[in-house]
Amino acid sequence: MRRIFPLAIATLLLFSSLGVVASAKKTNEDFIQGVWRVTGENGGHAWFLEWTFDHGKFDLKGYPPLAQGGKYRIIKTDGHKLTLELYDQKGNFGTENSQIEIILDKKKDTLMIKGQGPFKRAQL
Repeated sequence: MRRIFPLAIATLLLFSSLGVVASAKKTNEDFIQGVWRVTGENGGHAWFLEWTFDHGKFDLKGYPPLAQGGKYRIIKTDGHKLTLELYDQKGNFGTENSQIEIILDKKKDTLMIKGQGPFKRAQL
């Protein structure tokens, strides 16, 4: 019994340290997954934009009403910047392929998308 206890402790430490290493190597694509929101007011009128990134799919919603959805692929990654190509799109902005640049701030947990933001991770 006494020999099993140190082995169990060593095993737990090994697996917990592997989890820390895995989370430290989170990619930029992993970071953007989820719902990101920015809100504001213009002339007394409230507005919002909300981007959702879900492993190759995107959705954009907003108010005043707008909607766009489709697929994305990463065409460039450079440090804290991602360039995405949006394709197979439907919505207010048409069906043409387009590109967006996303700047990640992992310390603040925010994104700048197409020069707009900062978008904050939405609390669901």
